[in-house]
Amino acid sequence: MKDVSRKGQPDERPREPKRGVALAGGAARGFAHIGVLKAIEATDLPISAVAGTSMGAIIGSLWAAGWTADEILDIARKTRWLRLINFKPTGGLLSTSKLHDFLGRYLPDRFEALERPFVAVATDVVRGRSVYLHQGELPSAVLASAAYPGLFSIIEREGLQLIDGGVLDNLPVDAARFLGSEWILASDVTYDPDHEVEPPTGLLEIGRRAVDLMQARLTQARLAMNPPDVYVRPDLRGVGLEHFGKLEEIWPRGLDAAQRVLDEVIHELT
Repeated sequence: MKDVSRKGQPDERPREPKRGVALAGGAARGFAHIGVLKAIEATDLPISAVAGTSMGAIIGSLWAAGWTADEILDIARKTRWLRLINFKPTGGLLSTSKLHDFLGRYLPDRFEALERPFVAVATDVVRGRSVYLHQGELPSAVLASAAYPGLFSIIEREGLQLIDGGVLDNLPVDAARFLGSEWILASDVTYDPDHEVEPPTGLLEIGRRAVDLMQARLTQARLAMNPPDVYVRPDLRGVGLEHFGKLEEIWPRGLDAAQRVLDEVIHELT
């Protein structure tokens, strides 16, 4: 049945599309998402769904829970990230308990209590497929999405053996569509091999760079097949996965990049 206005005439206004946000994984580089979300909030664009991978799942779940970008920034400033995530080669596999406790402190227990629909992308390490976690217990889902291989042990959930979603899908545009999004803004903080100039040094850094390169090229291929409607890629040259101490340098880069893109988007929508 058509909507009818108070004067009895059909409402000819076009229906607003369901808008979603997809936030990539990238450890400390993911702080740029805070600036991107801050720019989105300033536009008053209604966002009905959030998809996140790894650090994007951590930031995205907080936003879906109702924390504002400024509040998430305050949480980030208060958190001693290197006590939750440790990139030192001598550390071995880390206990997931600290990160789980952190998530439990700021997130509701279940997806159903979120203010916006949210999906966390993890990787089924046995079957080699992406898994969309969107219902049930929330902190363990976000933890699975962020379980970087080699740092955290496998997360067991619903009979699955799960690790970081970035292994197969670091920029979850498909996952945002899974939630019904018809218009998607993607914030990509994946390593950018086309603009980095510093060669890796040392065995650990060479190994990490190899993973970064595989992830970057896989993300480029997925974007070519399923591009978002709006693509934001902050300039994160010189920022590594482990640079959690550069929060105040990273998040403004996300804000900057998103503002430039969204200025054009708002102009087209009005």
